[in-house]
Amino acid sequence: MAKEYKLMEPIKLGNLELKNRVYMLPMSTELGENYHVTDRLVNFYAARAKGGTGLLTLGTVMVSNFYDTKPQYPSQKGAMGIWDDEFIPGLKKLTSAIRENGAKSCCQLELCYEWRRDGSYPLEAVGPSVGRGGAFIAQVRELTVEEIKIMIGHFGDGARRAREAGFDIIQLHLGIGYMLSRFVSPHSNKRNDEYGGSLERRMRIVQEIIADCQKKAGADFPIMARLSAEEYMPGGNTVEDTKKMVPILEKAGIVAFDIQVGFHESPKPLVNQFVPSGAFVDIAHEIKKVAKIPVIAGYRIDSFELAEQIVEQGKADMVGMARQLIADPEFANKAKAGHPEEIRRCIVCSRCLDAVFVGKGLCCSVNARVASTLGPPVPAKKSKKVAVIGAGPGGMEAARVAAMRGHDVTLFDKGSHLGGSLVLASVLNHKMVRLTSWYKQELAKYPINIRLNTEVTQAMLEQMKPDEIIVSPGGEPIIPNVPGLNGKNVLTPIDLKSMVAGKAPKKGLLWFGTALGAKMFIGNPEFVSKVLSFHWPVKKRLVVIGGGFAGCEIANSFMKGREVTIIEESKRIGSDIGMIDRKTQVDILKSNGVKLETLTKVKEIKPKEVKIERADGSTGVIPADTVIVAIGLNENRKLYNQLLKKFKNVHLIGDAVGGDEIRRTKEAVRDGYEIGMTI
Repeated sequence: MAKEYKLMEPIKLGNLELKNRVYMLPMSTELGENYHVTDRLVNFYAARAKGGTGLLTLGTVMVSNFYDTKPQYPSQKGAMGIWDDEFIPGLKKLTSAIRENGAKSCCQLELCYEWRRDGSYPLEAVGPSVGRGGAFIAQVRELTVEEIKIMIGHFGDGARRAREAGFDIIQLHLGIGYMLSRFVSPHSNKRNDEYGGSLERRMRIVQEIIADCQKKAGADFPIMARLSAEEYMPGGNTVEDTKKMVPILEKAGIVAFDIQVGFHESPKPLVNQFVPSGAFVDIAHEIKKVAKIPVIAGYRIDSFELAEQIVEQGKADMVGMARQLIADPEFANKAKAGHPEEIRRCIVCSRCLDAVFVGKGLCCSVNARVASTLGPPVPAKKSKKVAVIGAGPGGMEAARVAAMRGHDVTLFDKGSHLGGSLVLASVLNHKMVRLTSWYKQELAKYPINIRLNTEVTQAMLEQMKPDEIIVSPGGEPIIPNVPGLNGKNVLTPIDLKSMVAGKAPKKGLLWFGTALGAKMFIGNPEFVSKVLSFHWPVKKRLVVIGGGFAGCEIANSFMKGREVTIIEESKRIGSDIGMIDRKTQVDILKSNGVKLETLTKVKEIKPKEVKIERADGSTGVIPADTVIVAIGLNENRKLYNQLLKKFKNVHLIGDAVGGDEIRRTKEAVRDGYEIGMTI
């Protein structure tokens, strides 16, 4: 019998009853087309409704006309529209799919930074006062009172259409520095008329919008508010200020508070991997102390255990998630069935947010179906014998999907553990353990013949006679041609991978002991990281050659208690890191004393130093007891090219494919899913 969880109990938001307390937060998906609902968007939300989520919010639904415009803010380009009745049929298709799959739907009525009164006017960046508009917006124009009244009407009209389209509730977005948030915040609202000054006047636009929504959609149509309860902006609202807003909004008719924090331009990191899980739950709890209506906690909640703890301890009434429900749409069903350990955990890589923030379609590093048009796995017309070579993320996904479809799969890897590159990645980033553990669990559900410690040969495959061969060898580390590279103080990615796998990369008793310890505790990356925190084999003065994603990860992992320098030939550290993580990553490195040498080449590595040459022609010497090479990967097609000559139906996936595309976990998993679906 499944355990009873507080998270699975029903709850009411006004007159709307939800079957559980799992809430999908509003977010841009970029899955629409010209502001209209598409089948991909419907399928995305339907899958999460079917997966047991109680309430799903369609985010960024524009109440004003954006047709044939060029928004400065990229996320507005892929938004949904509700400024005309023509959108109602598509939105009704979405709400019907959500309802038919057992969930309730919410429509987030939105304006970000730009607006126009109708299609005959140009789109402009506007706000309560002149000033910077936020992310991507250098300057906004101050709205007139007449324009504010027109804008209020747009929200009311949107509410009426949302109800006609079948939504169960609507949401007003008063957070993250978007339009209504900027009115509410003293940081951005400098007006001295009826819409600025005191809290009551700054709140006037919201109260009038609520009244207009009730007038046009019905007083019984529930409305929730999404609030940045702590803005982290100079002169902005604090939690104590937000507490004063609570009774005003409750009196106006709001039925629930969805709590977030910050502005997009806030100096404090809000959602990336460097923010601890549940970092802002206590802020939601503070609002709950004064609220008479349900409070929803969100941001960086990425496990069932944390979600259950939040509601069980009374810190919030519901839990909002976005990325975790992208990673696993079956989150709620698995929890309700008593199997939360089967949930595919988000690894907080922020690749999804990186994509939507620049107007690209939603994607996910661990769930390739999000960005795929291939749909769910279906039985193959004919069962085939499939050989998958390489048990990294791409190979494991290919094996999993192929086996789900009924193929006879053998998964090979020359290493002693499943995971491939994820093994080393898990030592540098413990969140990657989630993915390896999930794959081990999933692969065990199917009759997959897993052969570790096996280097595949042509003769082996000739004897096996597979119908399909999938080669997922990973990339080949780029090793620079630098004098001294073979020194005892130099570690390449090959050396690190060997050491973590339990093989001594260099001669010597200490190397042997370190490798042996890693082998004994390879299933515990935290332990391996702790061992590596000692000044052996990575000693106190560390130089990392390569300032991209890999180099920054290594520096971040080893910077505590060490003198670390990153040497990068280009002018930009972390050039291949997405916008959500990059600035925070670089700031963390700098604040921990990591020296960043850009536009710099390594000329020679010596036992105690690295000689460098800068772009301006100057030279220098950096003290170094240990040097780690982390430049990147080249295509690794050797085995693939050999097999192509002897076998039909040979497929290459993962890092080895190369090309201009950044290739990490997301790309490998996507390749694995697509080949598993098409063979």
